[in-house]
Amino acid sequence: MADTVFSTKVDETVKAKFEGMAQAAGTTQKEFFSRLVAAHEAAQVRESTDNVKEMEQLRYHLARVEEIYLSLVKAARDREEADADRVYRAEEEVKRAKASALDTKEQADKAVRESGEQMEAVRTEAALIREKSEKEVREMREALDRALESREQAAKLAALAEEAAAMAKTKVTEMEALAQKAGEYRREAENERKKNAELSGLLEKAEDALRKVRDEAKTAMDAQVAKMEQTLQRVSERAELEKEKAVLAARGEAMAEIGRLREALAQAREEKAALEVRIARAEHGSPGDL
Repeated sequence: MADTVFSTKVDETVKAKFEGMAQAAGTTQKEFFSRLVAAHEAAQVRESTDNVKEMEQLRYHLARVEEIYLSLVKAARDREEADADRVYRAEEEVKRAKASALDTKEQADKAVRESGEQMEAVRTEAALIREKSEKEVREMREALDRALESREQAAKLAALAEEAAAMAKTKVTEMEALAQKAGEYRREAENERKKNAELSGLLEKAEDALRKVRDEAKTAMDAQVAKMEQTLQRVSERAELEKEKAVLAARGEAMAEIGRLREALAQAREEKAALEVRIARAEHGSPGDL
């Protein structure tokens, strides 16, 4: 239907109230004015209808619709809070697993660093021992050379050689022990790396479980919302049908009453016409004509 311009003079207070009510309703003044007219028409229908019982039933059904909708919303909120609590607990478990994994990794890295430092110290000490042994061997060779020149010093040089050999053997034994200890450190570091890998696997499983819980919660919430919307749609359609039935029944009764009034009006008009004829006859004739 085409729009047309409508204007009227009203009090400033009434105009301000109208504009404030339209703004509070979040609609334009045109839409709010249409709502006022529709509300007035509905009020007239309610005042003119005799079938109050059907209107009360309709109000009862609308109240039930609102009550069912509120209960569904409350149930959805409770499930949402429960899902959020489960997600929070899962996230806390993941945080604790991450903290444990990081702690274990730091310990493993520390053990590796200490093992590397000890290996470096062993290498340094072995290099010093090797250098010292080479020096002692050179000295022994020089001593032997001098012994060839002087047989008197042969016994002394032999004793020195035996002592140097014993010291070298002792140093070699110490180096073997250090090398064995370094191997043990290496095995411990490898075990720590394996534990760290296992913890990383557990952490990945926990994250997968958390994602699964989130997906399941989202799917359940979406399904519940869709179900609530379908239920609300069915109830709204049923309420609208009941409303239309009540309005049609009231309209039928009103039309019947209008028909009876029309018949009574026609009969009254006929009686009036007959009375006017009799009056006219009385004015122009004798009293016996009445």
